[in-house]
Amino acid sequence: MIATNENDEFPNLIKTGLYHKIEPSRNCLSSAMNVGHPSNIPRLVALYGGVMDEKGHISKHPDMNKMRKDIYSVSITDKETKEMIFEAYKNYKLLLEPHGSVGWAGLQKFLQNHPEMDKPEQLCISLETAHPAKFPEQITKILDFDPALPASLRGIEEKHESYDIIENRYSDFKKYLQEKY
Repeated sequence: MIATNENDEFPNLIKTGLYHKIEPSRNCLSSAMNVGHPSNIPRLVALYGGVMDEKGHISKHPDMNKMRKDIYSVSITDKETKEMIFEAYKNYKLLLEPHGSVGWAGLQKFLQNHPEMDKPEQLCISLETAHPAKFPEQITKILDFDPALPASLRGIEEKHESYDIIENRYSDFKKYLQEKY
């Protein structure tokens, strides 16, 4: 199951077999998903036998029947994102951030459209990209409280930022990790 925000180029590809980049990308609450041409789409197209260049042009179409059989994809609006944050907290005390809410809402739509899968013994996993405390203004507007920072992030604002710059080559990355750790 692949859920996106309103930048719905992938759900539209699954639905229609046609791919159109979104330029400029749509500004949504789940900001990390505000991408008009995600880099993972050409990889998915290739996985199903197709060829897509870096600009989004398909020179060989993937096996759309197989993609549709294997992948359920849906777009979630900002309104649905907010509603899911509210409902997940109200019903399960599950505190979602906007990206996790898109995933959770997508999972709920999948289960609604596949009732044979919606049973207590069915294992479903939904992933989040961040902690809700990264989005305090959005969470406060929706749930009327400021999400607390997890213990692992408390005091992070006072810490000194440090980073290293390495070349974009796997061999350099591997060497860096071996030397540092």
